[in-house]
Amino acid sequence: MLTPILATGDPYAAADEFVANGWTLVFATPKDSGDPLACVELCGGRVMLGVDSEEFLAVEARGHRGAGVQFYVEVPAEVIEAVHAAHREPGGIEQRAWGTRSFLVTLAGYDFMIATAQD
Repeated sequence: MLTPILATGDPYAAADEFVANGWTLVFATPKDSGDPLACVELCGGRVMLGVDSEEFLAVEARGHRGAGVQFYVEVPAEVIEAVHAAHREPGGIEQRAWGTRSFLVTLAGYDFMIATAQD
């Protein structure tokens, strides 16, 4: 299993954004722990939200956060409409040439393609 850790300005605020878009908060470290980290999930796909401190994301790269990367999250076909409706500003659901239906959404500055699992 691969779980990305995304550099964010505030992992707790980023987690709130994901939760407001229908994701589930798996965990968040205490704010005073000295290790700010949160984990969110959508239909079994997890993303961890970390900090964008210099050791993880250079200052000069922050304007390019997520450039060239799109996260692909599979959801059961029977829930794609409900998942789409839970997101605040998703693109439309489209039929893809490879057989899935999907939509695009940007959360915490990162692009996600949320798609039905292929049969």
